[in-house]
Amino acid sequence: MQLCSKWESLITWAEKGGNSYKALEFREKLVECIVYTATEKVKKKKLDEAEELLKYGKEVAKKFNIEELNFHIALLEKEISKIRQRRAQAQTK
Repeated sequence: MQLCSKWESLITWAEKGGNSYKALEFREKLVECIVYTATEKVKKKKLDEAEELLKYGKEVAKKFNIEELNFHIALLEKEISKIRQRRAQAQTK
């Protein structure tokens, strides 16, 4: 996801430069970008786009060992699942 990938690049840059404070700051910005953007997509019922962003989020959470991001991703995946179930039920009625 190009929108949030700039933070990934900045984390790598800060880590290579030995600036752990900046790396942490950029990690927080990356989490915010992914979580807020995915939340907005879910609210607008753009579930495929949200799932794509969450997939990217899982990759960077693993790459940078960001447990907080995994927590938020799990919550959003549950919300997407509920919406899809409601849609499926509505179609069968």
